[in-house]
Amino acid sequence: MSVFPENPCEFAIDFIRKMRGSPDIVQMPSSRQVLSIPKLILSRYYRKGSISPNDYIEISVVTSFPDNQELAKDIAFQILFPNYRKDMLDSFFRDDVKPDKEKQKFLDENLKTELDKIQEIIDEIEVSKNVKQETIESLEKFLEELSEMKEEEPYKSSLEFFGDNSEFFKEEIFSLEQMIEEAKKRFEQRINSLEPSDIKAGSKLGLNDLVQEKSLREWEKISSKALSGIDIKDDLERLLDSGKLNDLLKTMKFLNETSREDSIKAELNHLKNKLRDHINNLEQLFNAAKTLGELPNFDKEKVLGNSSESSSFEHNYNLANSLDQFFGSNLRAELLDKFQEQMSHNKMNLSLESLTKSAYTNKSWNELFNQALKKAIKDATKQPVKYEAFKNLSHQLQQLMNSCENMHCSQKIAQNLPDLTSQTLEACKNADQLRDATEFLRKIGLEPNSESIQQVGEKLGMSDEDIFELIEPNYQLLKKMIDNSSADFQRIQHLMNQIRDQINYDRMKELTASAFSRENREALAALGHFNLSDSLKAAQSIGGDEGQDKMIACLSAGSGENLLKEWFIHRKEIPERSKQKVKELAKKLLIELGIYYSRARLGSATTGPIPINIVRPYSVGDDFENIDLEETLFNLLEKGKKLDYIDYDDFYVYETAKGLRSCCIELDISGSMSGEKLAYMSICVTMLCYGMRKDEFAITFFESDTHVLKKLDEKVDLEKLADELLSVSARGGTRMQNALEWANKQFKDHSSSREKLNILFTDAEIFDIRESM
Repeated sequence: MSVFPENPCEFAIDFIRKMRGSPDIVQMPSSRQVLSIPKLILSRYYRKGSISPNDYIEISVVTSFPDNQELAKDIAFQILFPNYRKDMLDSFFRDDVKPDKEKQKFLDENLKTELDKIQEIIDEIEVSKNVKQETIESLEKFLEELSEMKEEEPYKSSLEFFGDNSEFFKEEIFSLEQMIEEAKKRFEQRINSLEPSDIKAGSKLGLNDLVQEKSLREWEKISSKALSGIDIKDDLERLLDSGKLNDLLKTMKFLNETSREDSIKAELNHLKNKLRDHINNLEQLFNAAKTLGELPNFDKEKVLGNSSESSSFEHNYNLANSLDQFFGSNLRAELLDKFQEQMSHNKMNLSLESLTKSAYTNKSWNELFNQALKKAIKDATKQPVKYEAFKNLSHQLQQLMNSCENMHCSQKIAQNLPDLTSQTLEACKNADQLRDATEFLRKIGLEPNSESIQQVGEKLGMSDEDIFELIEPNYQLLKKMIDNSSADFQRIQHLMNQIRDQINYDRMKELTASAFSRENREALAALGHFNLSDSLKAAQSIGGDEGQDKMIACLSAGSGENLLKEWFIHRKEIPERSKQKVKELAKKLLIELGIYYSRARLGSATTGPIPINIVRPYSVGDDFENIDLEETLFNLLEKGKKLDYIDYDDFYVYETAKGLRSCCIELDISGSMSGEKLAYMSICVTMLCYGMRKDEFAITFFESDTHVLKKLDEKVDLEKLADELLSVSARGGTRMQNALEWANKQFKDHSSSREKLNILFTDAEIFDIRESM
């Protein structure tokens, strides 16, 4: 008879399920009860030494709420005795009542884990109850014997195939004979995946013949034969002649670990000497060293020569590097010498990247890198736009210098950068290319040589002023440009950005006065785009209201993006009289930019198909998802068609119509979203609103609070939207949750579109990120 009348864990789960599903339940059982019941049953078993159905019923009642205890008693009884008094129990328990599916999902992973632990204890108790007392006594006696004799044979070898003493209990092993028999079974199961220790133990148990009969592995058969005292010389010669190097290496390893005979050691030394003729490349050398635990004898010239011809440089270098580190060889230097020799004879090409990854302080590495760089420069000179190719090569070399782990090699790469920088300038074909190359090199941290700039500039026929601008841009040069009206808007703006730290309000005023006196509208526009507030103040002080109006009239130069950035940065400092005029200009530019980017990047605003209540025969190209199955089946039955004769036009599909998309846009206007961020956000929103003007869209600002600009079901003019965007100011914290909830409500209450988009503009400095997710 089983220890438990019913599995405690299964009983607890079934009991709680039926309690929860009963229509007579007063108070829903707690999920903790499903853990309490098996624990109490187990506790009572340990205390009493036995357990009865009455204990199950009593524990079920005690753990239930008082109002549920009568019902608990009946349900526990019915689970334990399902066929007893069935008719009478029907009045208490209804099988046709189906419990709520949601209520059945009360067991989470932690509860299941607890129940599994309880079940393991119960299983052990079940097993222990089925073992007879005399068997336990026999096992204890054998384990005492095993403890005393574990270092003696055949006990020691047999124990190689067992884990701990619990295995003797499970397998019912109570004598030496049984243990040896089980060890033999386990040994046979391991054949073809034996370890050296297994072979040694098997040999002492007399299992060498079994290995010869069953094994397909040469190393197992040869090492077991050696342990039997049989001459293995012919076997080793045969294996050596077969060319199976990995099998030979594995055999040598097994022989070394299983036998201490002098004759075997002599054979191993003989084999190690003969390996010289069988190791042909670095990969084989690496495998041999890894298997044997030492670097074997090998023909260095042959190995390095074959490796350089058959495998990639990086692969061979990594193998040589590993061998050098683990076995103290010097293969990297000799490998680089070999590759340098081959490269000098044009037998191979190495990339700058692979050489940098395999950097090594060595003369040959320097030569290899120089040759690879010469080839890269030669390739750059063949490109259609030479200066662009040299720009990219300069940038690549700088990145390789920074990523190189070998300090000596990194310095070697750095030594080539000045010369490459000069070659980049020399590759320029006109003044614009020279300006672009100079600016690019400075941007990435490679300062071009002044003499090189001057030489190339003179060669290209540039004026001294233009050359000096490239060599050392300064305020005097800027003033000279404005005084002479010799530069356009872009050039003046670029120069001002280069010497930003040299320009203060007094100099702004001086430059503005010069531009006014010479009617230099390009310069006025550049000054306004550089610092809107200071330029308007300077214009006011020089020309009064008329001067301000003249400055504002020039601000339309350029793409408009810079003016929008200046607006959001300086709008609070702009004189009140001018603020509205500048805002109108900024609004005009914002709308133009939005329309331009929308047409350039968004394409058509036409949306996908939405089914309507009209059906028609299927045409090739229709969406399968739009097939109306009910109409199709009715049509087939009406025609009486067999399956073999069904054609495309027997299927009916919904007619579709073009539908609108719904889009909600949430705009972060918190304190961190100032200046440039607000400018670009405004451009993007204007672009989206123009591109989706035929669709439904809603917009809200959010910071600590949410400020609705437009709901899904409202209409808004693009000009009004632009005005609102230009008026918004960064303030407050960043609470995103309310904005997302607003968007969700908009979709739910005001949208019937299938395609819904939600767009969030933020710099991601969000306070309530966890709540929002």
